[in-house]
Amino acid sequence: MSLLRKVVSEPLLQFLFLGILVFSLYFVMDRSPPAAGKHLIEIGDGQLAQMFDTFSKTWQRPPTEVEFKGLVDGYVKEEIFYREGQKMGLEQDDTVVRRRIQQKMEFLLEPGVEQLTPVPGELEAYFDAHADEYRLPPQLAFRQVFFRSDRPGDQGESVANHALILLKADPTSDVSTMGEPTLLPERTDLAAPETIATIFDGRFAKELQSVPIGQWFGPIRSQYGVHLVFVEKAVPSHAPLLEDVRSAVQLDWETARRREIADGRYSEMKKQYDVKIAWPAGLGAPPIETSGVK
Repeated sequence: MSLLRKVVSEPLLQFLFLGILVFSLYFVMDRSPPAAGKHLIEIGDGQLAQMFDTFSKTWQRPPTEVEFKGLVDGYVKEEIFYREGQKMGLEQDDTVVRRRIQQKMEFLLEPGVEQLTPVPGELEAYFDAHADEYRLPPQLAFRQVFFRSDRPGDQGESVANHALILLKADPTSDVSTMGEPTLLPERTDLAAPETIATIFDGRFAKELQSVPIGQWFGPIRSQYGVHLVFVEKAVPSHAPLLEDVRSAVQLDWETARRREIADGRYSEMKKQYDVKIAWPAGLGAPPIETSGVK
């Protein structure tokens, strides 16, 4: 009994059982061959398996006999409506349908995996031709002491200037006793101007680029107040080695190669068409690519 129960509980066997029932039902209902003029709709094992699998994944259980027959009936209805709609030309003036077909055609024009595998030297050539795109921005590592600037008479900047005098006189002074509490980081490791701007603001990041290295400087302003800063290290903008950015370069190369192949296939397809455009009088044709266009 336990073996029978285990067999019955297997999803694959349930699918086969339901498939037999559905086909048996259709066989009993209509055993006559298609009448003259009728169109054949065939539903193969693969389509049935897909329906069964989709339902099971969606509802976390296999469909019942009634539900499975409903899936098949729904597919038949969809196919009949689709074919009849095609006969009536309903897809011709439907922007959604046209764009969906365009998307499918663009997918078919996509190159295969073998065409997206660079030959030796190809990535190196692409990297050299697009070196500026991978150039790393300058980076700074710095410390900062924060002073509020919302006091009357701009007292925050005055306090900052006084603290700067003390720090220049004794660079080893304990900066933790200066400034005011803030959620801003006291020390920032090597970071690009864009990153610094997201923490402080763009004006602060821009002024920081001209701060001399190895000494306290300021005050410079941000949206939060004024700051004394000490730049510990500066790394200038530079081109990375290919090995450091190989994954990004390969992804960009694949994108460019995919677009190149798809555009080439479209151009060949377009040569089979003559396009005539009735431009409005006085407007003239805009400066577009005119191959095959009249």
